[in-house]
Amino acid sequence: MRKKSRPTLAAPAPRGAVRRRTNRVRRSLVAASAAVLTASLLAACGGSSSSGAAGSGTGGVLNIANPGDVPAYDPVVLGPTATTQTLSLIYEPLFTLDEAGKIQPALATDYTFNDKGDRLSLTLREGLTFQDGSPLDAEAVVYHLERGLSQENSALKAAYHEIKSVKAVDATHVQIDLTRTDFGFPLILANRSALIASKQAAESDLKTLNATGPVGAGPFKVVKVVPGASITLEKWDGYWDADNIKIDTVKVSLQTDPATVLSGLQTGVYNFALSLSPQNVESAKASGLKVWADTAANWVATFVNVNKKIAPFTNPKVVEAFNAAIDREAFVKNLTFGLGVASANPVPSNNPAFNPAIDEEIAFDPAKAKKLLAESGEKDLSIEVHVFPTTSAPAEQLQQQLEAVGFKVKIVADDTTSFYPGYYGKTQQAAVYGYVGRDNKLLALDEHFSASGILNLSATEDPAYTAARQKVLTTPLDDPNYDDYLQAAAKVGVETGGSVFLYTSPTASVTSADVSDFGKTDGLFRWNGITVG
Repeated sequence: MRKKSRPTLAAPAPRGAVRRRTNRVRRSLVAASAAVLTASLLAACGGSSSSGAAGSGTGGVLNIANPGDVPAYDPVVLGPTATTQTLSLIYEPLFTLDEAGKIQPALATDYTFNDKGDRLSLTLREGLTFQDGSPLDAEAVVYHLERGLSQENSALKAAYHEIKSVKAVDATHVQIDLTRTDFGFPLILANRSALIASKQAAESDLKTLNATGPVGAGPFKVVKVVPGASITLEKWDGYWDADNIKIDTVKVSLQTDPATVLSGLQTGVYNFALSLSPQNVESAKASGLKVWADTAANWVATFVNVNKKIAPFTNPKVVEAFNAAIDREAFVKNLTFGLGVASANPVPSNNPAFNPAIDEEIAFDPAKAKKLLAESGEKDLSIEVHVFPTTSAPAEQLQQQLEAVGFKVKIVADDTTSFYPGYYGKTQQAAVYGYVGRDNKLLALDEHFSASGILNLSATEDPAYTAARQKVLTTPLDDPNYDDYLQAAAKVGVETGGSVFLYTSPTASVTSADVSDFGKTDGLFRWNGITVG
């Protein structure tokens, strides 16, 4: 397997107003002029497609079918990608990413590091406000970051844990001091983990912000929230790139029945579905609907955790045998309707952390698995694999494969309430789960392989992984060796950790033919330049 090359970006236009600072590591972002910035965002959102996203007038209604719910509207509280995609209508991040995964401006236009890489300075756009008219200035950004660190129900604590202190230098400059060198930290401030809510709204009534009255600085302003049922939004003219928002109204139907989504798209009830069942993809295409099922945009990696603190996984030979017993191609054939890719990698092949050597080294070999189990000396090969409804099918496939080499597998079917205490409490022996990565690719690896990783069932970290990740932390994002160090860390993590990856599959989204093409921004929709009709 070859390492896939990543897209080459056009050189950014000069930023005449940017101050040059000596003895600093700086990453200047795309052009300061509105014209150049708008052009780059249009390109990222498919504006050059035949749908005519570029140059079209405003208008139209986007009717979105969301099979999930939005259990919270405060972006500090929400973690899952499926829900932050919906919140991207309301909230805007500090930075965003282009299709190559490179940082681009949003609310912030630039960042600068000191030489050591443990102090980060952000530059915000001037004159920004939230949808309630309150200022979106450095103080508001500081408030958001501190709330992400300290709020009891924050989903951002793990992402922000490196922040030592943060302060507003002036109205448009924020200084972030980190606990260690991390040149990749700006990726934490992009997309999913940096959607900024109104400081005024949060201070005034956090419950309302979280339940029915979200206030951000994104392209659309909430008109009405019916909890568990719908969200109605209208274009917000105060958005920093409002001229490039071409849709007047967005209506999101929540908890739509997956069985009715396709018919709703075919009859015009919806013109956009956030997630389409894999078995309906071919029917949708045949109906003239536009389907994109591309891991460059949205994906999920299905994996099984083994707890290396609980026997028999305390024995390295048993863990190795477990890996060799898995026929990943069978998972793809039987479960993904042709959309998945068998892989022992934690990320898809278009991701900069993807390391082809992982798949070359980890192969299905049941004879090897049996031999390793015999050599392990373990007498009791009984294991309990915890699942919840969406992971029951891969667990059954896993059970067949493991029992074929000598394991005795019991599937423990949990509901969501009972699954998570054991999973996050690190008391389960094994569990089947899925994840969608992170904007910071090292953080995505850390979730599995670092001692504090939320997906690390063993809560242990191998010294080899610690050393590999340190090389990533101390390397600037624009260093030509950055991706190589990232891939090396992925390989060490898979070799030493307890996450055993099975397959990666895209999350299929679909639109009617009159909705223009979305760009492939991993994990977040960008609405700039999108048209309806």
